[in-house]
Amino acid sequence: MEFKTARLDKIAKGLSAFVIVLFGVLSTVFLIKVPSPHNLMFILVFVLIVIISYLWSPRRYLIEGSKLVIEKIAGHRIVIPLDEVEGCVTIPDLGKLKVSRTFGNGGLFGFYGQFSTAEYGDINCQLTSLKNLVIIRTKRGSYALSPLEVAQFEQHLRDVVTGITGRLETLTPAPVGAVRRASPLVLLVPTTIFVVTIALVASFTPQLPERIAVHFNFGGDPDRWATVSGFLTTSLIPAVFLFVINIVIFLTVRRTTARPTIPNFLVMFMSLIQTLVGYTAFDLYWFNTRGSHPLPMAWIFPGFGLLVLASLYFYYRTVKAR
Repeated sequence: MEFKTARLDKIAKGLSAFVIVLFGVLSTVFLIKVPSPHNLMFILVFVLIVIISYLWSPRRYLIEGSKLVIEKIAGHRIVIPLDEVEGCVTIPDLGKLKVSRTFGNGGLFGFYGQFSTAEYGDINCQLTSLKNLVIIRTKRGSYALSPLEVAQFEQHLRDVVTGITGRLETLTPAPVGAVRRASPLVLLVPTTIFVVTIALVASFTPQLPERIAVHFNFGGDPDRWATVSGFLTTSLIPAVFLFVINIVIFLTVRRTTARPTIPNFLVMFMSLIQTLVGYTAFDLYWFNTRGSHPLPMAWIFPGFGLLVLASLYFYYRTVKAR
């Protein structure tokens, strides 16, 4: 039996329209301001983000024999054996739960990927709307679907699963006291990096000449100069911004997930970026006082990029393993 997905809700429609307009404006700017072929690379990335996000969004749900199938507009179909379904519940509004997006799409043509809630744990969302959805728990994990006819879908699912397994429980949210929270002690890492960065900037500033290089090309040659105040601006503002963002992310995600691994990883990931900012301040000081970089620029950014990609892959595997 086929069930259509609900229409895109206001959040998805608004975000999708905003992203398309934003990417259109950015593409125009890059086309005019950035030399070819670099501008075409950025424009291609923008186009691919929109196209792939659309093609991976859910199109319909099928209950075929002993399987529940989540069909995308294009690409991989998700198949759930109905004999592994343990329970389900209808949720009027996912936004009313304590929920965080852990690895997924948050509204560009839908809401799909890995999400985490304090009430129902980790959920593989395959939604076109955050309202009137069905959460299904299986032996392999939980899924959230947003059929257009939610009552008919849930009733049919219950009838089929009950006929196969003999029972289907109604899921209930976890008690507030049962949720395990991440320890705030992990914030010692970004706090230490922040304090060390501020101390380094304070000690470096008096040693700098009046006119300093504050930006370099990929070859490591300076291409922008400023006064010492430029050093303070390029070092302190990013350090403060990233530190505050790190704290806010931890406190927000900590209350919306039952898995301490998620906020802990996000703190460590943001701390990695904080470390790069601290190193950048050190690099500026070293170049402007000694005339060279402590490490070749050609090593730093590719190496950092690979470290970021490896961290994200590890995080993705951790999230998907649940």
